[in-house]
Amino acid sequence: MPKVVISGYYGFHNSGDEAILHAMLQALRDIIPGLEVTVLSREPGYTTREFDVRSVPRNNPWRVFKALMAADMLISGGGGLLQDVTSPRSIIYYLGVVAMAILIGKPVFFYAQGIGPVRTALGRTAVRLVANYVNAITVRDPDSKNELDSMGVKRPFINVTADPVLGLEPFLIDSKKGRETLASLGMGSGPVAGVSVIPWKGLSRYKEVVAKVADDLAAGGWQVLLIPMYNPVDIQACREVAALMREKPFMLGAETRYKELLSVASNLDLAVGMRLHFLIFSAIFGVPVVGITYDPKVNRFLQSIGLPPGLSAEDLEYNELSLRIKHVIDEREKISANLKERVGLLRELAIKNALLAAELLQPK
Repeated sequence: MPKVVISGYYGFHNSGDEAILHAMLQALRDIIPGLEVTVLSREPGYTTREFDVRSVPRNNPWRVFKALMAADMLISGGGGLLQDVTSPRSIIYYLGVVAMAILIGKPVFFYAQGIGPVRTALGRTAVRLVANYVNAITVRDPDSKNELDSMGVKRPFINVTADPVLGLEPFLIDSKKGRETLASLGMGSGPVAGVSVIPWKGLSRYKEVVAKVADDLAAGGWQVLLIPMYNPVDIQACREVAALMREKPFMLGAETRYKELLSVASNLDLAVGMRLHFLIFSAIFGVPVVGITYDPKVNRFLQSIGLPPGLSAEDLEYNELSLRIKHVIDEREKISANLKERVGLLRELAIKNALLAAELLQPK
């Protein structure tokens, strides 16, 4: 039976990354019968229970080496692994795992990676030196391909696909559970606006602006739901927005996991937020989205679904955000229909990642 090791940001309880792993496994298992998967995880016990995979500690070099030795291929991805904005350690770690696999003769597949920003000379050199020896590369947007090109990655051919989560079929996600979650919070039958914020560079102005537009929505009959996607990181930012509001919003708890968040997203009527996968979760169900940009990946995604660039978190203005939300609400049906069409096309590209990975596993 074919065996793969998957390396990514797993076991950290980041709902976006956990959803990426869920979507990757679903696509790979549909295409490769009997696939045996080992995931490198911060919390191996959780990853094993949640995803029905083998799992080893990602920071134990010996255990990682043994897992790679027993595997037929390393899958690196998905998500924004190769960037040095959050920390230079990130890019060194992920490329280190890839280099280990290459040195012991294992094929390596970059699975729907979002590349960059890579700003340091060390990071850019490391990507060039390692990625040129990878066997197959898919990236989730054209800008990621351009980033690799600019760093001197000449081989292999780079396929532009889509984020793995966009491969999920909406009808397979139980929206009833999301309705039950909303009801448990005391929410009624009115329209629901989901709001996602994160802490960013110690700034507070954007939280004040989000709180003000959230109050406007509440005054207009909307139920405002604050949705922390990555805990405990996001929960405090959501609490700060809630404290700034005149109207009391609803808020999901820190224990809410990615499957429940997907189900909740299927019950939204509007999504305003910062986290990339909050926007992706919403778009899967045709929910009109308004992005607040803190990272290039947000605008890359908005472009892929035919929407204008997000508004910058660093200089967010109330009037601008308010007008953007008003436009989206006024054009909600048209935007929703276009989203469903766009996401349908991206779904095919997301599944292509697994098809190409399966090709690499075929005996030569």
